[in-house]
Amino acid sequence: MIILNYENKHRTKIIHACVAALKVGKVVAYPTDTSYGLGVDASNLKAIKKLYKIKGRNFNKPVHVVVPSVAYARKIVDWNISASQLARKFWPGALTLVLGLKAKGVGYRMLSARSGFIGLRMPKNQIALDLAKYLNSPITATSSNVSGKPDCYSADEIISQFQKQKFKPDIIINAGKLPERKPSTVVKIVDGKIETLRKGPVTVKDSH
Repeated sequence: MIILNYENKHRTKIIHACVAALKVGKVVAYPTDTSYGLGVDASNLKAIKKLYKIKGRNFNKPVHVVVPSVAYARKIVDWNISASQLARKFWPGALTLVLGLKAKGVGYRMLSARSGFIGLRMPKNQIALDLAKYLNSPITATSSNVSGKPDCYSADEIISQFQKQKFKPDIIINAGKLPERKPSTVVKIVDGKIETLRKGPVTVKDSH
């Protein structure tokens, strides 16, 4: 695992190095507005398989993605008025919107656990947003931990969880200790109706 200590003066250099790594299928641990996340290029099937292997995650469990913009979100899901309203109010922020998958790629189907739905995030964290923006593709937003173990809020916690594992993240962007916040609120939108799947930092009113 390569540890990159994040400093503002080296921001551009670090982001571009990590984007170059993502382009060739590497797995990058990065900070979000909740815990650290594990990112791969969401359009790269090989990298997605590697991600599941690193986490020890079952393929029937979906993985959310960070989108670089709402315009990009519209390309991959069936975007609607309810999604627009929630995105306007809570993005960037700790809200994941689960919507019908429109993108045809095999990678997206795998990330959706073949459910036909995928969760989208725009975290309130510039590093996370910049990775997706400069890659010009969504990156995965699953928490940076071994499945079944606690979420990680520092690079040290990530190192400690993965050091004895066979498969590990390639790069960790060490942005220091993050405040321990709950995972993002997850809401599913079907036919404009909103249902909360997981309660988190953001409160959204369900509509049935």
